[in-house]
Amino acid sequence: MKKQKWIFLSPHFDDVALSCGGLVWELTNQGDQVEVWTIMSGFPTDENFSGFAQKNHKDWGKSGNEAIQMRREEDRAACSILGAIPHHFDWPDVIYRKHLESGLPVVNNNYELFNEQPEKALVNSIIRNLSKKIPLQSRVVLPMGLGGHIDHRTLVKVGEALDREQLYYADYPYILRSFESEILTENKYKKIPSLLSLDALTAWQEAVLSYRSQLATFWRDDDEARLSLQNYQIGGGGRLWKKN
Repeated sequence: MKKQKWIFLSPHFDDVALSCGGLVWELTNQGDQVEVWTIMSGFPTDENFSGFAQKNHKDWGKSGNEAIQMRREEDRAACSILGAIPHHFDWPDVIYRKHLESGLPVVNNNYELFNEQPEKALVNSIIRNLSKKIPLQSRVVLPMGLGGHIDHRTLVKVGEALDREQLYYADYPYILRSFESEILTENKYKKIPSLLSLDALTAWQEAVLSYRSQLATFWRDDDEARLSLQNYQIGGGGRLWKKN
């Protein structure tokens, strides 16, 4: 059987591991090549951080370039567990981005993080770049945009413009609060059934636990994180989707 090359596009460092780490492990374990392209993984362009960015730095226990370097190292560790090849791009996370015209932060709080519209210039820049870099024979997997995070919605717009077969993963853990989202209720997408082994679940759990700076955002401790992923997998989570 001919082995395939997969490119999973991830808005942030942990999104692919969180959403479908077990599936990535299964693919690499069967001999496919999987690359995880983290798009918003660049270093801040300056140190004039917004209050919102400073709050995130306080939560991570790092600031500025140190925070991004730490998160890149976490991602490399997670991808190593999954057998995937990580690629980090230079566009910064939205907490570091500023409007080109005004110089003001794109987002200043959690409400804006999930309600502001993706920047058109950023979307176009990513489209131009990825269109040149993604090999024609590769299978591209995109986030569905569940939860509404601006960086996730940015990649949805990018994916719509790429001339590639489009497969999707459900953004976890956002999906747990998004079952009434139009993305799911309007039957735009159909889940592709697949079997995830116990070894895949174990690798998935360990990969997610590599993102030490992010765990407290979602869970109280490692055991709760493991149990949450186990329950998600048993319920059919972590598989790919395609458009109807």
